[in-house]
Amino acid sequence: MLRLPADAGSIISVVGIDPGTTTLGTSVLWIDLNTMRIVSSYAKTFRGDRLQDGESWLGYLYGDRFSRIAALSGALLDLFQRVRPFMIVSEAPFISMRQPQAYGALTEVMCAITEAVLAYDPWKPLYRVDPPTVKKKVGAPGNADKNMVKQALLRLPDLNYQGETPLAMLDEHSVDALAVAYGKWRAYLEEMNYVVTV
Repeated sequence: MLRLPADAGSIISVVGIDPGTTTLGTSVLWIDLNTMRIVSSYAKTFRGDRLQDGESWLGYLYGDRFSRIAALSGALLDLFQRVRPFMIVSEAPFISMRQPQAYGALTEVMCAITEAVLAYDPWKPLYRVDPPTVKKKVGAPGNADKNMVKQALLRLPDLNYQGETPLAMLDEHSVDALAVAYGKWRAYLEEMNYVVTV
């Protein structure tokens, strides 16, 4: 069971991740330990092609996808070092019958995310949550499409979203990352039998 660190301040962060080989959604929830409420949240999508250093030797030797994933992993590590997360959670890859080959690429991304977590703190677990569970935790059906998940997030009274891009304008990667972080935090509170009134 996950426990709060003894030296935790009054505010902690939870990082949510939506994995992708080209774009990687990220979100941060800031939570006040005195009330266990989300005091603010934001989301941002990292784009691997914009993070690469032009013609990188990684791309030359191992291909463009490997280079993008390495750049995304580096950006994640920077995020972890800035916000010092109490909890890190990612949406788990799933096999789509329409694009089964995408699962292999997402597995590579999950390895890169794990490497970023290990580089940040080798004792910090990386939680993985399947997409239907994420959707249900934000109040959407388990088979909801991207727009339904966004609409469910817009209805949450306790999200306190304060990102630069308005919540209604977020792309699907940022929306999914926000849902992942929120869903895991709500699951944690339920596990601890902690009731937060909204």
